[in-house]
Amino acid sequence: MTTKTKQDVRAIVLTSTMRRHQFVANTLATQLDVVGVWQEQKSFEPMKYAASAEDEVVIAGHFTARDEAEDNYFADHDVVRAPSRRLPPRGCNDPAEIEAMRRLAPDVVLVFGTSLLSQSLIDAFAGNVINIHLGLSPYYRGAGTNFWPLVNREPEYCGATIHFLDAGVDSGPILAHVRPDIAAGDGPHDIGNKTIVAAVDALASVASAHVTLPLRGLSQEGGGRLYKRADFSADAVRRLYANFETGMIDEYLRDRVRRDAALALVTLGAQARSASPAEEKEVPSR
Repeated sequence: MTTKTKQDVRAIVLTSTMRRHQFVANTLATQLDVVGVWQEQKSFEPMKYAASAEDEVVIAGHFTARDEAEDNYFADHDVVRAPSRRLPPRGCNDPAEIEAMRRLAPDVVLVFGTSLLSQSLIDAFAGNVINIHLGLSPYYRGAGTNFWPLVNREPEYCGATIHFLDAGVDSGPILAHVRPDIAAGDGPHDIGNKTIVAAVDALASVASAHVTLPLRGLSQEGGGRLYKRADFSADAVRRLYANFETGMIDEYLRDRVRRDAALALVTLGAQARSASPAEEKEVPSR
C-alpha cells in the first residue's frame, strides 16, 4: 500500500483543447500533483453531417449554444495552468510523446476527451490509466453518449463513467458513475456541463483512492447501445430540442425515483469495498 495525501498523487492529464477540457485539467491540478497535460486537437467536424443548408443552421446552432454554455460554466478556464503540450489529433499515441510521459513517472494517467489511445500507451502505464467517459457505461457507449439519451427521451441515462482504459470502446472496468443534478429548466448543455463538474471531482477521488489501495473496478457485462460519430445528424438534433420543448425534463422529474431505480450504478465507496477478486461483480447492461 502506498500512503499519499490526495495532493501528493502524481498525475498527468491527457485531454483536448476546449474550455471544458481545460476546466478538467485545471480542477484536477487543484486537487492532485498534476505534472503535465497533453492536449490533442479535436478531429470531429459536425458540419459534414449536414445534408442541406437548413441542416447546417440546425447543427451550427447546437454547437454555438454548447460553446456559449461552456463559456458561462467554465469562464475562468481559457488556458491550462499546469505545464502543457498541444498536439494534433491522435498525437498522444506518438512514441516520443509516450516516452515523455514515462519520464514524468506519474502514479496515474487521467484521460478526458482524447482520441482512442493506443495499446502501447495503455501498456506503458498498465493498470493506472483512468478515463472520464461522458455517458453511463455500459448503457450508452461510444460517441455523443450524453446527447443520445436526450434524443431518446431518457435523461436518466445522462452522466459519466470513471473507468480503467482498455483496448475496447468505453469497456474497461468501472470505478464509479456520476450523474448530474437535473433541474427544471435545464437545457442539454446545462446537463452536459453539470455532468463534467461532477465527473472531475469523482476522478480526483478515484485517482487518490487507487494510489492508496489499488482498485480493480467492476467489469462490464457488455451490451447497451453503441453510437458512432456517423450516427450524428441534424434530424437527431431536431429530436433532442423537440423533446425539451414537449416537457421531457418535467416528465422525468415527476417520475424520477422510479426511473432512476432502473439503473445499476457504481459508487466509489462500493468499489472500495469490492476491491478483492472474490467480491468482484459485473455491471449489467439493460
